[in-house]
Amino acid sequence: MEERKTVLTLDNVSVQYRKNNATSAAEIIKNLFKKGKNSGGFWALRNLSFSLQQGDMLGVIGRNGAGKSTTMKAVSGTITPASGTITHEGKICALLELGAGFDREMTVKENVYLRGALLGYSREYIDSKYDEIIDFADMREFEDNPFRTLSSGMKSRIAFSIASMVEPDIIILDEVFAVGDGDFKKKSQERMQEIIGSGSTTALIVSHNLSTVRKQCNKVLWLNKGRMVMFGEANEVCDEYKKFMDSGVLPETEALKRVEDHPKNKLKKTPKKRLLETLIYFLLILAAVVGGFVWAQYDLLKSYVISQTQESTEILTIAGNYHEEIDQILSANTANWDYTIFEEAAPAIMNEEISYREVAKEVLRSAGTVDSESYRLTLAAAEIEAVKNVHMARLDALVAEMRADFEAQPQGKYRSLMVYSYLHCDRFYELEEACDDDMQNVIEEIRTELRKSGLPEDIADQVWNAYKSEKVYLLAYYCVQLR
Repeated sequence: MEERKTVLTLDNVSVQYRKNNATSAAEIIKNLFKKGKNSGGFWALRNLSFSLQQGDMLGVIGRNGAGKSTTMKAVSGTITPASGTITHEGKICALLELGAGFDREMTVKENVYLRGALLGYSREYIDSKYDEIIDFADMREFEDNPFRTLSSGMKSRIAFSIASMVEPDIIILDEVFAVGDGDFKKKSQERMQEIIGSGSTTALIVSHNLSTVRKQCNKVLWLNKGRMVMFGEANEVCDEYKKFMDSGVLPETEALKRVEDHPKNKLKKTPKKRLLETLIYFLLILAAVVGGFVWAQYDLLKSYVISQTQESTEILTIAGNYHEEIDQILSANTANWDYTIFEEAAPAIMNEEISYREVAKEVLRSAGTVDSESYRLTLAAAEIEAVKNVHMARLDALVAEMRADFEAQPQGKYRSLMVYSYLHCDRFYELEEACDDDMQNVIEEIRTELRKSGLPEDIADQVWNAYKSEKVYLLAYYCVQLR
């Protein structure tokens, strides 16, 4: 009889988890300099060694917390062992959690192709297997439904169907027989028997059902608190495990005797690693601070760059183009608007003697467009024009105020008006925030009208984006005035 080749080998594999939730900066720094063997961690696996040949079906058994799922994650490459090595041949398909590798919003059919692509298979190959996959899972009538609408049982059926039909070299199934209805369990067990019979796929199955393990598997791995108790022929290991479940007494096996209390941790931090991590954390914090500073002042910095490369007339032209874009988005006919009304009303709005809407209504009455079909959106466009005029009036006043303050400073204290203005840019931010608040109110009015009219609400987002672009150029214009 031809000897089967070894496709999976675990050699002295140990996995350590942290007990504490070290997510805060203080905890990270404290853990960097902890000493001793026990730094808030526990060994989920200790000195695990076994190998599987092609065509083996391994059942992994043990009580909760024994390390079964950790073993599966280590074999699949989801987690990295602290010590030991894992070698395998061929492609691994791991079905560890229902829904893993699927997109909630995509349809069942789309997810079959997505999952197949993640497993490394071509579209042509999935085309050839699609009908077999969907029919085995009995999901034909749901193939166009979003994945999020499926029940957990339906998700398990399609996930198992994909995993078992794409013919991986090694398949990992964690409690796959614990979900789904009776018919599916029977079908999945029969399918696993076919896989065993083919002799080409090696499978690892986690299960608490001993009868299933006896029936499906030719080898069994028994784990207890991260240690291997036994590994061998299915009936022999299952018999010993049943005795343990009845008596609560572990057998004294050679595998248990070989387990170390404190396995070697190759991932343990050395002084160099600690220093490097500290440096990385420091650089990340520095990058976050710099990034936050740049982000907070992005509009002002961009405006300053524009003011250095373009003339004021060109800047105002581009700002005007963005404002015309707002009018076009809102389908506002501005041909007969009297713009002097906006300019003259700006001081009254700033003194809260009149509102943006009242000024906008006055402009539309003057233009004779009160009865137009798009009156509400046109009214919003007029309000935005009023906001723009008020914002420019406020900027004019601020520039004049800053110029006076700068000239009152001792000679030579500041290199230029621009430098003085930048060091006192919080006053610009206050104006910017006030303008944004006024615009947000108009945007919400637009959004409400769009909902009533059944129009797409992204029109409001387009208006907001055009306003933000226009505002950058208006700020650039005032940066020119501050040279």
